[in-house]
Amino acid sequence: MRVLVLLLAACPAAAWAQGPVQADRKGCTDSKLVTRMPGCVIVRCDAKDYSSAEIPRSQSERGHIVEGQYESTTYRCPAGKSPLELGRNTEAAFRNAGYDVLYTYVYGSGGRFYMTARKGGQWVKFTAMSDFSELIGVREKEMEQVMTANAGDWAKQINQSGRVSVYGINFDTGKSTIRPDSETALNEVVKLLQANPAWAMVVAGHTDNVGAAAMNLTLSRQRAQSVIAWLGTHGIEEARLVPAGFGDSRPVAENTSDEGRQKNRRVDLVKLY
Repeated sequence: MRVLVLLLAACPAAAWAQGPVQADRKGCTDSKLVTRMPGCVIVRCDAKDYSSAEIPRSQSERGHIVEGQYESTTYRCPAGKSPLELGRNTEAAFRNAGYDVLYTYVYGSGGRFYMTARKGGQWVKFTAMSDFSELIGVREKEMEQVMTANAGDWAKQINQSGRVSVYGINFDTGKSTIRPDSETALNEVVKLLQANPAWAMVVAGHTDNVGAAAMNLTLSRQRAQSVIAWLGTHGIEEARLVPAGFGDSRPVAENTSDEGRQKNRRVDLVKLY
């Protein structure tokens, strides 16, 4: 049985002074989050400036995606260390380093060990099995916007999925007043609707979870109505547009960070026919 024992970099390194007895995979180095047990070798690694991973916060949760700076490291280790021993060791190391361990799960008699943890914007997922151990880390960050959405891109997405989320339509805090910096996005919506005169659309407002739910529900509909009114004064027949507001009931990201709340504050265009 070959598994890995990991300790956080914040833990004393003296106990792990011995290096690996085999060569690591070319181009791979130790995770910035952890050190390794003597004799372990890196068999796979990956790092991306912006990517995502599913990191559940409980055993039953599925589909919780964290986006940001991504890294993964997979090790193969000498026989003699069970996944359970490795998992409990790693769990203690994370706790000692100030992480909130979200959940651990031991499968069977200890043949597999799963754990997720979080410290601020840093999320980790750890898996230990009989022949490998893997640590995935994602540090939350906002994606750098390098592409500008436009009417043509939105039309393609609507043709594929029937809907598109529009960002860049901004409102005064707690109000339905459209801010002047929204005109770029709104003008693209005008182009979209002018290029597709047969389309009828639902204009749906969404908010983050700041404030009372009932207030957010009302505010989101008022904002949708403001968008329709703006489009009406810029050549779009308002009869083609139906306002809707969902408040904070349909988030597309966690409301636990500024970046997540920003993603949830949006206007969706949904094709009726």
